[in-house]
Amino acid sequence: MTEILDHLILGCSDLGRGIAHLEKLSGYKAALGGSHPGRGTRNALLKIGRTSYLEILAPDPAQSELAWHKEIRTLFEPLLVGYAIRQKCLEQFAATLRQRGIRCQGPIAGSRRRPDGQLLSWKTLSYVDDREGLLPFYIDWDERSAHPASDAPGSIALITYARSGHLVEETTPPPGTRLVSMPEKPVQLRARLRGALGEFELLSRAVSSEAWVATS
Repeated sequence: MTEILDHLILGCSDLGRGIAHLEKLSGYKAALGGSHPGRGTRNALLKIGRTSYLEILAPDPAQSELAWHKEIRTLFEPLLVGYAIRQKCLEQFAATLRQRGIRCQGPIAGSRRRPDGQLLSWKTLSYVDDREGLLPFYIDWDERSAHPASDAPGSIALITYARSGHLVEETTPPPGTRLVSMPEKPVQLRARLRGALGEFELLSRAVSSEAWVATS
């Protein structure tokens, strides 16, 4: 089955600076989305295509603790810190991942209230270790919630998004193998987009590729 991108997350230490950065790249000004209670973050959104969006994520100064994507506090330059794939039946999908030896957490219910007062609700399933956002998380929106892409500003086209290199998802090594790190083959998420001002690229941090190799 082809994965359907729900949204990309661009992290930054200050929401206003993140909005200005994307406006300079895309020609569109992101709309404030709201805060994530208990997570310490808030966001602003831009539309990608018809059914996806770009989330600019930053610490929420109205919350005392940053509990989600703690790395964004130190990001002066915005970077991709995650991406969400749409997935129905999260409980069943979680069981499938765990049978494969993949440690995951959830499904976990989440919500945020938009500036207009509308409550958006969803459930997510994520890897225990998402490798700094290089592995996706999975989201299932409540049928009673409007999807954020339905009225987000902008008209950005997603040309490509891809992850270079290779990451191991399973935590239990296959018999007769060991985990090897390959720093010469970096893993990085790259998204190529086109806005009102032309094409631009968003990047994540890079980490070393890894693979199971035979011990003999």
